Amino acid sequence: MEILLHYDFLIEALSSKEKSVVIDFCKTGKCKGWVSSTTLPVLLRVLKKEDKVRLFDLLNRLSVITPTAIEIEQVFQDESFEEKLALNLVRSCRLDAIVSTEPEKFSGNDVSVLTVKQLESKVNESPSPINEVKLLDISASYHQILNDVEAEMADTTRSGQFILGSKVMEMEEKIAKYCQTKYAVGVSSGTDALLISLMALGIGEGDEVITSPYTFFATAGSIVRTGAKPVFVDINDVTFNMKAEHIERYITPKTRAIMPVHLYGQCADMEPIVAIAKKHSLNIIEDSAQSIGAEYKSKRAGSLGDMGCFSFFPAKNLGAFGDGGVVTTSSKEFYEKLKILRVHGSNPKYYHKMIGGNFRLDALQAGVVKAKLKFLEDWTEKRRKNASTYNQLFRQNALTQYIQLPPEVFPRHVYNQYIIRLENRRDELLSFLKGRNIGCEIYYPLPLHFQDCFQSLNYKKGDFPESERAADETLALPISHEITQAQQEYIVENIRYFFLKN
Repeated sequence: MEILLHYDFLIEALSSKEKSVVIDFCKTGKCKGWVSSTTLPVLLRVLKKEDKVRLFDLLNRLSVITPTAIEIEQVFQDESFEEKLALNLVRSCRLDAIVSTEPEKFSGNDVSVLTVKQLESKVNESPSPINEVKLLDISASYHQILNDVEAEMADTTRSGQFILGSKVMEMEEKIAKYCQTKYAVGVSSGTDALLISLMALGIGEGDEVITSPYTFFATAGSIVRTGAKPVFVDINDVTFNMKAEHIERYITPKTRAIMPVHLYGQCADMEPIVAIAKKHSLNIIEDSAQSIGAEYKSKRAGSLGDMGCFSFFPAKNLGAFGDGGVVTTSSKEFYEKLKILRVHGSNPKYYHKMIGGNFRLDALQAGVVKAKLKFLEDWTEKRRKNASTYNQLFRQNALTQYIQLPPEVFPRHVYNQYIIRLENRRDELLSFLKGRNIGCEIYYPLPLHFQDCFQSLNYKKGDFPESERAADETLALPISHEITQAQQEYIVENIRYFFLKN
């Protein structure tokens, strides 16, 4: 449960020598506790010195809501200011209840107001049966990140520096360190990260770039936008990533680069790809949009080629509050060129020796990414644990005879998606699960060589059989760090019912 702790409860709990059950719930994670910033001056005024120490310790376990000026104005002249404001905050933040020692002060409202005993009873009662699981519930982490994100955003707002600047530089330094590279350049999206990397290599009309036909459209789309031609190589049937042994046969005098995709959170087999690139003097751009933190032989995605491209789309493992991306590199030459290209090729300002684009990253988005980065390792380990739980549940229920589980070929897989595959009945299972309010998705139903806009490449059915088969057989299940084991059990139970009862 998500609860707002009213000041009357906090005064009593912090002043008492006895242990508070509610505060213990907040500390152990049984409840997500919130407190209004307007409550803090009241507490500081009435609490004794030793009780204030307990308050400061508690604040490390709570999220502090700062009401907007409009929310304060709405209740400012009301005699029950704190109560009316608390009601508004619970509604606007979609919390479950207010905890108060005097619930009668809130009577006649649609918000649940609980005493300590009532909350204890609710927390300890049997959980409600699960009847819905979202594919991704981005807002579920709001409580955890709120204070850090709001501090970053307030800092940016007060500085008036909204495009690039110090906030972006701070984020770049932290991302570079995390990805084990010397440099990082923040850009406007993951798609623009791919495009600007190609531009940094001078790739254009008449050039060819080798990549995968089984990926998000931006991978090949960015190649075409430079005027170059995407040349597809089929995938491995286990990892869904480019099959390295196929690459060499597609290299021509026009080939300039290889763009492997670390799909679904697992790195491509990079050692042979790097060897081929060196042999033929080709550059490597890693499409790491789904794989921040993924590793290949102890090296991080984004550090394995010349440049690595990441997306901060909100649904990613590390997402912003809008579009954003970053390019990582350990090349000083590429680093300097990328910085110039993202501001229309201008260096110094208003003087252009090359044509770039408007690929600048908003400082607000950089601040969000910077704040969330400190939680990424914990979230990744939860995703990995969730994947292990799925694997165990599917095996315990004898379902591996019907579906193929996603193996971890190159530790560590970060599970941007948990992909199962089944030779038959994939679409039928999809419809069945959605009918049971279980979020699931097909990534990707149509390989890139079948897309209408790439007809001029003259590919035909059967050219990339593994990519075509993956498009027909794969299904993504909920895997984010917010999902609970009970929700996973509900999903597997329904899949078991589908196969055994249908």
